[in-house]
Amino acid sequence: MGDKPRLSLASLTGIKGAAAAAQFKRLFNQPSISSLSNHEDIKEERIELENLLGTEDLEKLRLHGFSKDKVLDKEQFIEFLRNTLNRGSDQDYDELFECVDVTKEGFISWDKLATYLMLKLYDNDDREKASSVPNWKSGKSILNAHRDSVKRIQHMDSFSRYISISKEGTVCIYNDEMQLYKTFKAATESCKMRDLWITDFVFMANVNKVAIAYTSKELIIYDMTSKLELSLTYRIVGIDATSYCLDYWSDRENPNDAILSWGDVKGNVHAILFNSAIIALFERPPQQTNNAAYTRVQLEDIANGNYKNASYLTYNAHTEWTRQVKYADHLDCFISCSTNTKTALVFGWMDKSGLTVRVNYSVRIRQLREIRSVVEISQGLNSFDYSRNFNLIATAGVNYQVSLWNPFVLSKPNGILRGHMRSVLYVQFIPSRGQLLSFSKDKILRIWDVQLQICLQRLSNIFPRGPEEKKTIKAY
Repeated sequence: MGDKPRLSLASLTGIKGAAAAAQFKRLFNQPSISSLSNHEDIKEERIELENLLGTEDLEKLRLHGFSKDKVLDKEQFIEFLRNTLNRGSDQDYDELFECVDVTKEGFISWDKLATYLMLKLYDNDDREKASSVPNWKSGKSILNAHRDSVKRIQHMDSFSRYISISKEGTVCIYNDEMQLYKTFKAATESCKMRDLWITDFVFMANVNKVAIAYTSKELIIYDMTSKLELSLTYRIVGIDATSYCLDYWSDRENPNDAILSWGDVKGNVHAILFNSAIIALFERPPQQTNNAAYTRVQLEDIANGNYKNASYLTYNAHTEWTRQVKYADHLDCFISCSTNTKTALVFGWMDKSGLTVRVNYSVRIRQLREIRSVVEISQGLNSFDYSRNFNLIATAGVNYQVSLWNPFVLSKPNGILRGHMRSVLYVQFIPSRGQLLSFSKDKILRIWDVQLQICLQRLSNIFPRGPEEKKTIKAY
């Protein structure tokens, strides 16, 4: 039996998806349901017959036992298996028949048998997911040069390095093992170092640049050099309100198409749409000399169409600070959140109205719709995450709840994940595992199964507490 090829439901039942075969492999050597109800004096556990059926066995059943849309009653089914298989007993055949014949019609067809096996696969797969608790490596404290709160940590794939920037302007570069590689300051000429306050930053992967938001109402874009140093390239000024959060998106198929968006303390959402990002984010104005160290860009000039490579849009989304903003290309919209109940989650929908044609490429022309979609959530949100794989939005509620939303059905959430005892600060999908991470104010990390909507693991007492831990980062 060990040499026989195993079941391939995708080929035998006509049901598409090679995942069926992979799922079925996990069914072998599972304890029988009936064995769990046996008397204690029966020591040997029996194995469910359907878990032992190989490809050849299923082929015989389909081609000979159920040939020409034939149906079998219990006696015919048992007799056929008795004469065909070299394993199992009449009791095993009887149990399998009863499991398939759920309507108690007294006979089964190949379609019924195949349907039962598929349901068995899905059930076992769900059980496996529910019991698959992630295995964590031991945590380690990572020394760094930060003297204040870390605003973000992001991986730079093109450099195989991590970057973190803190509120007071310290930039730290780490290798893939999270060992500190170098550190320096991200200063700006508009304020002294003691007054410097960074609110957020984002790595612009397609152009190897870093955009940093300052409380001095400016956005500065640095070029990340091959020596892993920041070289000032663009300074965007004339911003009306302090930027609080940043996001950057670029088209993988056309890296010239990119969007830098941010939210401010007045509840607005802003975006600069680039159409020649690889060539230049902004062309140098004629009044600036070629010897200038960087290009100074007035936001008003972008809005007035003075730059061919970039355009600007903005809209008011919230009555309080915009806590997070994200451009979701799959949905053609900007998503933002705030801690206000009435405007907790807002969608700024876009229309693709044509193409901007360049020499060797073209970029979509996007226009903002006037109508927004607004979701009211009690006490508002701290953050959210969108997964294209699941087509779901997970929200981190101030009201201690994690909610899952279908972006096209916003009348009520698809599910509510309860368990946190303090406001949820952060959520993030792990699409490859079908899981969701959530982190609350009391330093509790929970891992959820997205499909089953259950908590797989709760982690506590693993994160730094108190001012003595300010200079460390925990990694797992």
